[in-house]
Amino acid sequence: MTQTTSGTPASSQQSAPATPGRFEQRTLTNVNISAAIPMPAQRDRAVLVRMDEAHAGQVIPADGPDLRIGRHPTSALVIDDEGISRSHARIARKGASYFIEDLKSSNGTYVNGARVESAELCDGSLVQLGPRVRFRFSVVDEHQERILRQLYESSVRDALTGVFNRAYFLERLAGELAYANRHGSDASLLLLDIDHFKKINDTHGHPAGDAVLRSFSGTVRKVLRVEDIFARYGGEEFIVLLRGIAIDGAARAAERLRRAVSVSPTEFDGKRIECTVSIGCASLGCGERSAQGLIAAADRRLYAAKHGGRDRVVFAD
Repeated sequence: MTQTTSGTPASSQQSAPATPGRFEQRTLTNVNISAAIPMPAQRDRAVLVRMDEAHAGQVIPADGPDLRIGRHPTSALVIDDEGISRSHARIARKGASYFIEDLKSSNGTYVNGARVESAELCDGSLVQLGPRVRFRFSVVDEHQERILRQLYESSVRDALTGVFNRAYFLERLAGELAYANRHGSDASLLLLDIDHFKKINDTHGHPAGDAVLRSFSGTVRKVLRVEDIFARYGGEEFIVLLRGIAIDGAARAAERLRRAVSVSPTEFDGKRIECTVSIGCASLGCGERSAQGLIAAADRRLYAAKHGGRDRVVFAD
Protein backbone atom coordinates (compact mmCIF):
# COMPACT_ATOMS: atom_id res chain seq x y z
CA MET A 1 0.00 0.00 0.00
CA THR A 2 1.31 3.49 -0.86
CA GLN A 3 2.61 5.38 2.15
CA THR A 4 2.10 9.18 2.08
CA THR A 5 4.15 11.70 4.00
CA SER A 6 2.26 13.77 6.53
CA GLY A 7 1.77 17.40 5.45
CA THR A 8 2.04 16.82 1.65
CA PRO A 9 -0.20 19.34 -0.22
CA ALA A 10 -3.30 17.85 -1.79
CA SER A 11 -2.45 19.29 -5.21
CA SER A 12 0.85 17.43 -5.32
CA GLN A 13 -0.89 14.19 -4.44
CA GLN A 14 -3.33 14.66 -7.36
CA SER A 15 -0.61 15.48 -9.93
CA ALA A 16 0.34 11.79 -10.20
CA PRO A 17 -2.87 9.80 -9.86
CA ALA A 18 -2.53 6.11 -9.27
CA THR A 19 -4.03 3.66 -11.70
CA PRO A 20 -7.52 2.77 -10.40
CA GLY A 21 -7.67 -0.59 -8.67
CA ARG A 22 -3.88 -1.03 -8.45
CA PHE A 23 -1.50 -0.68 -5.51
CA GLU A 24 2.13 0.35 -5.56
CA GLN A 25 4.18 -2.82 -5.34
CA ARG A 26 7.70 -3.11 -3.87
CA THR A 27 9.69 -6.29 -4.32
CA LEU A 28 12.86 -7.50 -2.56
CA THR A 29 15.35 -9.18 -4.83
CA ASN A 30 18.55 -11.11 -4.11
CA VAL A 31 18.01 -11.01 -0.33
CA ASN A 32 19.16 -14.13 1.57
CA ILE A 33 16.77 -14.02 4.49
CA SER A 34 18.09 -17.25 6.06
CA ALA A 35 21.58 -15.75 6.26
CA ALA A 36 20.28 -12.97 8.51
CA ILE A 37 18.78 -15.40 11.03
CA PRO A 38 21.39 -17.23 13.15
CA MET A 39 20.98 -20.97 13.26
CA PRO A 40 20.25 -22.37 16.73
CA ALA A 41 23.30 -23.84 18.47
CA GLN A 42 23.55 -27.60 18.35
CA ARG A 43 22.87 -29.29 21.67
CA ASP A 44 25.44 -32.00 21.30
CA ARG A 45 27.03 -32.49 24.73
CA ALA A 46 25.73 -34.31 27.78
CA VAL A 47 26.52 -33.11 31.30
CA LEU A 48 25.71 -34.02 34.88
CA VAL A 49 24.92 -31.04 37.11
CA ARG A 50 25.34 -31.75 40.83
CA MET A 51 22.11 -31.07 42.73
CA ASP A 52 22.90 -32.00 46.33
CA GLU A 53 24.36 -29.60 48.90
CA ALA A 54 27.96 -30.71 48.46
CA HIS A 55 29.38 -29.23 45.24
CA ALA A 56 25.94 -27.95 44.17
CA GLY A 57 26.10 -26.74 40.57
CA GLN A 58 29.28 -28.63 39.64
CA VAL A 59 29.27 -29.59 35.96
CA ILE A 60 30.68 -32.98 34.88
CA PRO A 61 30.96 -33.95 31.19
CA ALA A 62 29.04 -37.14 30.45
CA ASP A 63 29.23 -37.36 26.67
CA GLY A 64 32.04 -39.91 26.44
CA PRO A 65 31.43 -43.53 25.51
CA ASP A 66 31.59 -44.70 29.14
CA LEU A 67 31.57 -42.74 32.43
CA ARG A 68 32.15 -44.95 35.46
CA ILE A 69 31.10 -43.51 38.81
CA GLY A 70 32.17 -44.72 42.24
CA ARG A 71 34.21 -44.19 45.37
CA HIS A 72 37.28 -46.02 44.04
CA PRO A 73 40.10 -43.67 42.93
CA THR A 74 40.24 -45.33 39.49
CA SER A 75 36.65 -44.28 38.67
CA ALA A 76 36.26 -41.65 35.96
CA LEU A 77 34.02 -39.71 38.37
CA VAL A 78 35.18 -40.23 41.94
CA ILE A 79 32.59 -39.42 44.62
CA ASP A 80 33.89 -39.80 48.16
CA ASP A 81 30.63 -40.40 49.98
CA GLU A 82 29.94 -43.30 52.33
CA GLY A 83 26.65 -44.02 50.55
CA ILE A 84 28.44 -44.58 47.23
CA SER A 85 29.87 -48.02 46.37
CA ARG A 86 33.43 -48.36 45.16
CA SER A 87 32.04 -49.11 41.71
CA HIS A 88 28.52 -47.71 41.77
CA ALA A 89 27.17 -46.96 38.27
CA ARG A 90 28.13 -46.08 34.73
CA ILE A 91 26.70 -43.87 32.00
CA ALA A 92 27.14 -45.15 28.45
CA ARG A 93 26.33 -43.57 25.11
CA LYS A 94 24.64 -45.71 22.45
CA GLY A 95 24.17 -43.79 19.23
CA ALA A 96 22.35 -40.58 20.13
CA SER A 97 20.98 -42.00 23.41
CA TYR A 98 22.44 -42.23 26.92
CA PHE A 99 21.83 -44.98 29.43
CA ILE A 100 22.73 -45.37 33.11
CA GLU A 101 23.49 -48.81 34.53
CA ASP A 102 23.74 -49.72 38.19
CA LEU A 103 26.87 -51.79 38.92
CA LYS A 104 25.36 -53.85 41.77
CA SER A 105 25.75 -50.98 44.20
CA SER A 106 24.76 -51.39 47.85
CA ASN A 107 22.48 -48.35 48.02
CA GLY A 108 21.07 -48.26 44.53
CA THR A 109 20.79 -45.99 41.49
CA TYR A 110 17.61 -44.01 40.96
CA VAL A 111 16.21 -42.15 37.93
CA ASN A 112 13.36 -39.72 38.59
CA GLY A 113 12.75 -41.38 41.95
CA ALA A 114 12.58 -44.99 40.75
CA ARG A 115 15.34 -47.50 41.51
CA VAL A 116 16.75 -48.91 38.28
CA GLU A 117 19.19 -51.52 37.06
CA SER A 118 19.38 -49.83 33.66
CA ALA A 119 17.47 -46.88 32.23
CA GLU A 120 17.62 -44.39 29.38
CA LEU A 121 18.43 -40.82 30.39
CA CYS A 122 16.51 -37.94 28.85
CA ASP A 123 17.27 -34.23 29.02
CA GLY A 124 16.27 -33.20 32.56
CA SER A 125 16.39 -36.68 34.13
CA LEU A 126 17.11 -36.61 37.87
CA VAL A 127 19.73 -39.17 38.90
CA GLN A 128 20.35 -40.19 42.51
CA LEU A 129 23.23 -42.39 43.64
CA GLY A 130 22.82 -43.80 47.12
CA PRO A 131 20.99 -41.76 49.77
CA ARG A 132 22.63 -38.35 49.26
CA VAL A 133 24.27 -37.76 45.85
CA ARG A 134 22.00 -36.24 43.19
CA PHE A 135 22.52 -34.98 39.63
CA ARG A 136 20.46 -33.53 36.80
CA PHE A 137 21.28 -35.01 33.41
CA SER A 138 21.17 -32.40 30.64
CA VAL A 139 21.99 -32.19 26.95
CA VAL A 140 23.32 -28.71 26.18
CA ASP A 141 25.16 -26.70 23.58
CA GLU A 142 28.64 -25.22 24.02
CA HIS A 143 27.34 -21.82 25.18
CA GLN A 144 24.99 -23.36 27.75
CA GLU A 145 27.78 -25.53 29.16
CA ARG A 146 30.05 -22.52 29.47
CA ILE A 147 27.37 -20.55 31.33
CA LEU A 148 26.73 -23.47 33.70
CA ARG A 149 30.44 -23.68 34.48
CA GLN A 150 30.67 -19.92 35.05
CA LEU A 151 27.72 -20.04 37.44
CA TYR A 152 29.35 -22.83 39.41
CA GLU A 153 32.70 -21.04 39.55
CA SER A 154 31.05 -17.85 40.81
CA SER A 155 29.35 -19.83 43.58
CA VAL A 156 32.55 -21.44 44.93
CA ARG A 157 35.12 -18.69 44.30
CA ASP A 158 35.89 -15.51 46.21
CA ALA A 159 35.08 -12.64 43.86
CA LEU A 160 38.11 -10.50 44.79
CA THR A 161 40.95 -13.02 44.91
CA GLY A 162 39.67 -15.86 42.71
CA VAL A 163 40.49 -18.52 45.33
CA PHE A 164 37.83 -20.78 46.84
CA ASN A 165 35.40 -19.26 49.33
CA ARG A 166 34.86 -20.36 52.93
CA ALA A 167 31.63 -22.30 52.34
CA TYR A 168 33.15 -24.40 49.58
CA PHE A 169 36.32 -25.03 51.61
CA LEU A 170 34.37 -26.31 54.62
CA GLU A 171 32.41 -28.70 52.38
CA ARG A 172 35.63 -30.03 50.85
CA LEU A 173 37.33 -30.23 54.25
CA ALA A 174 34.58 -32.49 55.63
CA GLY A 175 34.91 -34.87 52.68
CA GLU A 176 38.71 -34.89 52.70
CA LEU A 177 38.89 -35.61 56.44
CA ALA A 178 36.30 -38.38 56.14
CA TYR A 179 38.45 -39.98 53.43
CA ALA A 180 41.67 -39.57 55.45
CA ASN A 181 40.12 -41.01 58.62
CA ARG A 182 38.64 -43.95 56.70
CA HIS A 183 41.91 -44.81 54.96
CA GLY A 184 44.28 -43.97 57.83
CA SER A 185 46.08 -41.26 55.87
CA ASP A 186 47.15 -37.84 57.09
CA ALA A 187 46.06 -34.30 56.24
CA SER A 188 47.16 -30.92 57.53
CA LEU A 189 45.68 -27.47 57.79
CA LEU A 190 47.39 -24.09 57.50
CA LEU A 191 45.69 -20.95 58.77
CA LEU A 192 47.28 -17.77 57.34
CA ASP A 193 46.78 -14.16 58.41
CA ILE A 194 48.35 -11.15 56.65
CA ASP A 195 50.24 -9.12 59.27
CA HIS A 196 49.13 -5.53 60.01
CA PHE A 197 46.58 -5.56 57.20
CA LYS A 198 44.50 -2.80 58.82
CA LYS A 199 47.57 -0.56 58.74
CA ILE A 200 47.92 -1.22 54.98
CA ASN A 201 44.31 -0.12 54.46
CA ASP A 202 44.68 2.93 56.70
CA THR A 203 47.97 4.01 55.10
CA HIS A 204 47.38 3.28 51.42
CA GLY A 205 43.58 3.01 51.14
CA HIS A 206 41.19 0.13 50.58
CA PRO A 207 41.92 -0.24 46.83
CA ALA A 208 45.55 -0.84 47.76
CA GLY A 209 44.41 -3.35 50.38
CA ASP A 210 42.42 -5.19 47.72
CA ALA A 211 45.50 -5.25 45.48
CA VAL A 212 47.53 -6.76 48.34
CA LEU A 213 44.92 -9.50 48.84
CA ARG A 214 45.00 -10.37 45.14
CA SER A 215 48.80 -10.35 45.00
CA PHE A 216 49.08 -12.40 48.20
CA SER A 217 46.65 -15.00 46.83
CA GLY A 218 48.61 -15.26 43.58
CA THR A 219 51.87 -15.77 45.47
CA VAL A 220 50.44 -18.53 47.66
CA ARG A 221 48.89 -20.35 44.69
CA LYS A 222 52.26 -20.51 42.94
CA VAL A 223 53.81 -22.29 45.92
CA LEU A 224 51.04 -24.82 46.58
CA ARG A 225 50.54 -28.16 44.83
CA VAL A 226 47.67 -28.72 42.41
CA GLU A 227 45.90 -31.03 44.88
CA ASP A 228 46.06 -28.57 47.79
CA ILE A 229 42.86 -26.63 48.57
CA PHE A 230 43.32 -22.90 49.15
CA ALA A 231 40.52 -20.58 50.26
CA ARG A 232 39.81 -17.16 51.68
CA TYR A 233 38.54 -17.81 55.18
CA GLY A 234 37.52 -14.24 56.01
CA GLY A 235 38.95 -10.72 55.60
CA GLU A 236 42.72 -11.07 55.44
CA GLU A 237 42.65 -14.66 56.75
CA PHE A 238 43.20 -17.62 54.41
CA ILE A 239 43.23 -21.40 54.87
CA VAL A 240 44.97 -24.31 53.13
CA LEU A 241 44.29 -28.05 53.26
CA LEU A 242 47.33 -30.21 52.49
CA ARG A 243 46.25 -33.71 51.50
CA GLY A 244 48.48 -36.59 52.67
CA ILE A 245 50.89 -34.30 54.55
CA ALA A 246 51.93 -34.80 58.20
CA ILE A 247 52.75 -31.94 60.56
CA ASP A 248 56.48 -31.79 59.73
CA GLY A 249 55.73 -31.49 56.02
CA ALA A 250 53.04 -28.91 56.77
CA ALA A 251 55.54 -26.81 58.74
CA ARG A 252 57.97 -26.90 55.80
CA ALA A 253 55.23 -25.93 53.36
CA ALA A 254 54.15 -23.09 55.65
CA GLU A 255 57.72 -21.81 55.85
CA ARG A 256 57.99 -21.81 52.04
CA LEU A 257 54.80 -19.77 51.90
CA ARG A 258 56.03 -17.35 54.55
CA ARG A 259 59.29 -16.73 52.68
CA ALA A 260 57.56 -16.35 49.32
CA VAL A 261 55.17 -13.71 50.70
CA SER A 262 57.98 -11.76 52.39
CA VAL A 263 59.84 -11.32 49.07
CA SER A 264 56.77 -10.61 46.92
CA PRO A 265 55.70 -6.98 47.48
CA THR A 266 52.59 -5.59 45.80
CA GLU A 267 53.04 -2.89 43.17
CA PHE A 268 50.09 -0.48 43.31
CA ASP A 269 49.68 3.03 41.95
CA GLY A 270 53.43 3.52 41.77
CA LYS A 271 53.93 2.26 45.33
CA ARG A 272 55.69 -0.84 46.59
CA ILE A 273 53.69 -2.35 49.45
CA GLU A 274 55.43 -5.08 51.42
CA CYS A 275 53.64 -7.52 53.70
CA THR A 276 54.33 -10.59 55.80
CA VAL A 277 52.18 -13.47 56.98
CA SER A 278 51.74 -15.44 60.20
CA ILE A 279 50.78 -19.13 59.92
CA GLY A 280 49.38 -21.72 62.31
CA CYS A 281 49.60 -25.43 61.38
CA ALA A 282 47.64 -28.47 62.56
CA SER A 283 47.49 -32.10 61.46
CA LEU A 284 45.33 -35.18 61.92
CA GLY A 285 48.47 -36.88 63.19
CA CYS A 286 48.49 -34.53 66.17
CA GLY A 287 45.32 -36.14 67.49
CA GLU A 288 42.65 -33.82 66.09
CA ARG A 289 40.33 -35.93 63.91
CA SER A 290 37.45 -33.53 63.22
CA ALA A 291 37.27 -30.43 61.03
CA GLN A 292 36.28 -28.31 64.02
CA GLY A 293 39.16 -29.62 66.13
CA LEU A 294 41.70 -29.17 63.33
CA ILE A 295 40.65 -25.58 62.67
CA ALA A 296 40.71 -24.79 66.40
CA ALA A 297 44.25 -26.17 66.74
CA ALA A 298 45.49 -24.20 63.70
CA ASP A 299 43.80 -21.06 65.05
CA ARG A 300 45.50 -21.46 68.44
CA ARG A 301 48.87 -21.70 66.76
CA LEU A 302 48.13 -18.76 64.46
CA TYR A 303 47.31 -16.73 67.59
CA ALA A 304 50.66 -17.80 69.07
CA ALA A 305 52.47 -16.74 65.87
CA LYS A 306 50.80 -13.31 65.93
CA HIS A 307 51.64 -12.73 69.56
CA GLY A 308 55.14 -14.15 69.18
CA GLY A 309 56.18 -11.33 66.87
CA ARG A 310 54.38 -12.12 63.56
CA ASP A 311 56.01 -13.21 60.28
CA ARG A 312 56.47 -16.73 61.61
CA VAL A 313 55.15 -20.29 61.56
CA VAL A 314 53.90 -22.14 64.65
CA PHE A 315 53.12 -25.87 64.37
CA ALA A 316 52.95 -27.02 68.01
CA ASP A 317 51.22 -25.79 71.16
